[in-house]
Amino acid sequence: MSRILMVTPMLKSQRGNSITAARIYNGLKGRGYNIDLLSLDEPDWQEKLDRCKDNGSYALVHGFHTLHFAAAAGHGAIKNLPLLLTATGTDINNDLTGPFREDVLGTLWRADVIVVFNPDMCSLLAGVEPSLESRLAIIPQGVDLPLSPEISRMDLGLPEDDLVFILPSGLRPVKNIDLALDGLIEARKVSPRISLLIAGAVIDNGYAASIKKRIKDLPWVQYLGEVSHSSIGGIMRAADVVLNTSLSEGQPQAVLEAMSLDKPCIMTAVTGNTGIICDGVHGFYIANARELADAVLRFLNDPRRRDEMGRAAGQLVNDRYTAEKEINAYADLYDALLV
Repeated sequence: MSRILMVTPMLKSQRGNSITAARIYNGLKGRGYNIDLLSLDEPDWQEKLDRCKDNGSYALVHGFHTLHFAAAAGHGAIKNLPLLLTATGTDINNDLTGPFREDVLGTLWRADVIVVFNPDMCSLLAGVEPSLESRLAIIPQGVDLPLSPEISRMDLGLPEDDLVFILPSGLRPVKNIDLALDGLIEARKVSPRISLLIAGAVIDNGYAASIKKRIKDLPWVQYLGEVSHSSIGGIMRAADVVLNTSLSEGQPQAVLEAMSLDKPCIMTAVTGNTGIICDGVHGFYIANARELADAVLRFLNDPRRRDEMGRAAGQLVNDRYTAEKEINAYADLYDALLV
């Protein structure tokens, strides 16, 4: 059977890239594909690629995150192989227009097929470089949330009658956690029955220090740190609403996971978020702190509608964002490239 090398930027940290790569790897392995997984956060990843060159050839390479994969793209073991590239978000939204533009474009041109998560990313790429349009494929992210132990509000020190928001996000500027704090502070001027849980790894030390300093005097906000993927479901169940206040996104995996548990959402109306939900049906799109506060108060004042929107969110994920559909789509691409 043909051998496939999957290259991911990271596996150790609980981040969107690592969870996405692990889910797709496990799903395709379960379908019988012969895949080796290489993570670029391993200190000896270059030596492992050297051994790949010496010990046999691969028939296909599947890389994740355009800029990170650029570090490995030119290696002798894989540089001439068919390449399937999954663009995960910041590599298109930020890196394509930043100082690493040429590295990103070079890697995109190298790919035979480029997978993006949504039509917005497809349009963005085609607009920047029309010659890539024929190589683009849209595969929405699938949800495969592990079963996790129940966690009560008492366990988390949360008041039983609070409206609890969860912001599953690493601490870095693009996640714009300040917007979540600004909006919830505004809403709490009307009702103090609001709590916030922030769960995610420290990615940018300076930004993390700023957020930690800010929430030090906000007893209704808890930073839970990095939470394992096997445990996050229990925390999400203890919340009422999931937040995403990012400046840009690929497709917010953690939001989809919370929605799969019948949690409605509030998300910024930015590339990567728009198009996921129907505004007012599964949650709300917002643009600023005032709009976020208004959405919070609508949830607070109408619990019946909040529950209806949560159930609609769960049904949406079940209909459109299943891991089975995602793996089926990748399997079709693998088969086409392995011919």
